[in-house]
Amino acid sequence: MSTSSPPGRRRSPSKNEAPSLEATLIATVAPLMRHLIAHARRRQAWSELTYQQYNVLRMIDTMGPQGQAEVARRLMVTAPVVTRLAASLADQELVERGADPKDGRAVVLTLTTKGRRRARAMRRDLLEAARELLEPIPEKRRAAIEAALEELQVLVPAHSARR
Repeated sequence: MSTSSPPGRRRSPSKNEAPSLEATLIATVAPLMRHLIAHARRRQAWSELTYQQYNVLRMIDTMGPQGQAEVARRLMVTAPVVTRLAASLADQELVERGADPKDGRAVVLTLTTKGRRRARAMRRDLLEAARELLEPIPEKRRAAIEAALEELQVLVPAHSARR
């Protein structure tokens, strides 16, 4: 019986084999992000807002007013998702929705002063949570993690909402 995989398919590692880089990436990135968000959510600025809402606020804070279609494209979600996010953020007076001067049918999202303060407070809290999680790791290993993360940036599409 052959143990080789069909062309283009990798076989799953057996109990005695180390997981592949791909499997380790999948098994690490999402749970790590969930853990980081959970750690940040213990702070006041994160009360009542979701990570998706934070991403909308952060994008507008760093890039200026954004059309809802552009927000959807950058966050890689559908237009109805952004419509719901924008409505919730507008209800909390964190964003204002206005007509796009170039296309009256399109909606542009702008941060309010309250929204800008909230976005920046959430960013500070997220960075502090990351700092706390990384703190126990020895400096040499932290430098290796930083180098690996820089290499992984090539996997993030240029149009996505980074930072």
